Amino acid sequence: MKILQVTTVATTLNAFLLPYAKAFKALGWQVDAAAEGVNDFPGVIAAHDNVYNIDFCRNPLKIKQLLASVVQIRRLIKRNGYDVVHVHTPIAAFLTRLATVGLTKTKIFYTAHGFHYINTNTKVKNFIFYLAEKIASFKTDYLFVINNEDYKFAIDKKIAPKDKVTKIYGIGVDESLYQFNADMRIQKRHQLNVENEFVILQIAELNHNKNQQQVLRALAKIKQQQLGEFKYILAGVGPELQQLELLTKQLNLTDDVQFLGFRNDVQDLISAADVVCLSSQREGLPRCIMEAMCAERPIIASNIRGCNDLLSSGCGELVQYNDTEAWVEGFTTLIKKPELRLTMGRKGLQEIKKNYTEKDVVSSVIDIYQRYV
Repeated sequence: MKILQVTTVATTLNAFLLPYAKAFKALGWQVDAAAEGVNDFPGVIAAHDNVYNIDFCRNPLKIKQLLASVVQIRRLIKRNGYDVVHVHTPIAAFLTRLATVGLTKTKIFYTAHGFHYINTNTKVKNFIFYLAEKIASFKTDYLFVINNEDYKFAIDKKIAPKDKVTKIYGIGVDESLYQFNADMRIQKRHQLNVENEFVILQIAELNHNKNQQQVLRALAKIKQQQLGEFKYILAGVGPELQQLELLTKQLNLTDDVQFLGFRNDVQDLISAADVVCLSSQREGLPRCIMEAMCAERPIIASNIRGCNDLLSSGCGELVQYNDTEAWVEGFTTLIKKPELRLTMGRKGLQEIKKNYTEKDVVSSVIDIYQRYV
């Protein structure tokens, strides 16, 4: 079998899809990859038989560049005669499916990592996202979704027939990589100078959707309650860094917040944390929460699609993403109740082992390939 994995940017391949390439190649299949910037990632190159740079345009107003990327990917698929093209991420998924019009040999599999059709959008915005999915659906042979809300949307809106949709548990996680490490916890907390503080960790891009401002506003109120010293640690980069730094200063939280930037020691940071939080307005099935669950860390997260799938077993607090008082209450509960944090942590690891292991998720995808190709 010849497979092409397609994402808009190569960081997605590097972060999430290498285990799939490894498993496919173990079966003797040819596995290629296509994305923008793919030649900058040695790990992606090593994991695939061939890699191809595609200049996917992310600006919907640049029609000429959009069409050029469609032509690029179409020529690649036609030339190599793939049995399966598996598309991920909205732009690459939409453009690649359009590019395969008339190519009947190739089966198109699409993993929706969180439809952009959500309740907090305007009706116009949701209609545009729905229309794009509907248009591209006629070139989708099989659809994978990663949470319950997206499964319901796909069926109700007839994005795909019910027998051609499967809910998988995200992209899976190797729980052995994120096991809690007590020695590393001590070492990392010493490095960060937070030996005695209650550490709240957020691993996310600094952008509007991730909504870190809400956490800052809640923590400003927590500070007034004098529940003890805490440290809010943000691991990530993004366009809202300066705004968040300014808000931190305005809220008198300068000594209580650390902006770490990009990190490659996420496993160690999770072990160092007392609580992991995620304040997003929109998610698919957040990987950072899954990693924290592997390390038996309690979670506080927005009560949105994906987060509520993961935390429904009782391994964390769910709060309305835009309700400051709800965040205050959630943090207060976790700060005051260490025994609850331990219980949540244990439940989180149990949930991962039950449903979300990388091995089981990859096996589910392979099973679908073998049934439909």
